Amino acid sequence: MLAAASLGILLMQFFGSILNMPYAGLVLQSVCGAVSAVIWVLLILKAVLFPAQIKSAFRDPILASVAGTFPMAMMALSVYLEEIIGEAAVYLWYAGVVLHAVLIVFFSVRFLREPKLSQVFPSWLVVYVGIVLASITAPYFNQIPVGQICFWFGLAALIPLLPALFVRCMRVVIPEPAKPLVCIFAAPISIILAGYVQSFSSNAYIVSALLAVETIVLILVLLQLPKLLRLSFYPSYAAFTFPFVVTATAYLFGTESLVEAGLISAGWYAVPCMVLLLAFGLVLYVSVRYVQALCRMVSL
Repeated sequence: MLAAASLGILLMQFFGSILNMPYAGLVLQSVCGAVSAVIWVLLILKAVLFPAQIKSAFRDPILASVAGTFPMAMMALSVYLEEIIGEAAVYLWYAGVVLHAVLIVFFSVRFLREPKLSQVFPSWLVVYVGIVLASITAPYFNQIPVGQICFWFGLAALIPLLPALFVRCMRVVIPEPAKPLVCIFAAPISIILAGYVQSFSSNAYIVSALLAVETIVLILVLLQLPKLLRLSFYPSYAAFTFPFVVTATAYLFGTESLVEAGLISAGWYAVPCMVLLLAFGLVLYVSVRYVQALCRMVSL
């Protein structure tokens, strides 16, 4: 859901500003937005019809943490809604920001009072750093100050959390169903970079440094990707989607910033193009695997 919404926005930007094919971008954005909106509605219906399942999920540190993708998707979908109803879409955006803040408080009270290393997973980054998506989408609603606040919170949370998660993954074996969550490591630096470019007067050297760090992290994740893709299907396959979409977004924003600063040539747009193709392919692949799993469930 989150990956589809974010991918649509990215495709519109890429086809519109880089390839000068706005109509193609609009079509792709509309398809991605429709898919994301349908899943969002289905999740709301699930919460209404099966509240006991939702309540049970919030007792699990993995499920509770990935729940952060729901308010993040609200922020992304509000961008689509803004094109339809105008400024009133900011209420959905604010609802997403507030809901994510509530999740941060809930998650901290429930799982940080007596933290256990075995319960710490890369998905915790979704809770504490995911709110930086507000920094990326804030310019669409002229809410830059709110975006900046979310950026600083996410950055402050990332600094201690990222090394702690690396240590956890090296010391404690991650169960197979949760192994795809390793791909989430590709997301935090990317979302910080994209949020920085969108909500601040970006400094080209800071952008360059963030791009360099993200490139190292991305390479490390890509080295694990073939092995992870050979795993049996699990719902955690969703971790193959948004981290790469937001990485492509960060590369696009970062490249635009450096091209405008005159530090690199327009030929460097080939890099975000390649990452975008990877992200698009993974979102499509995971979507097919989810449909196959759903068909198996229905046949039973």
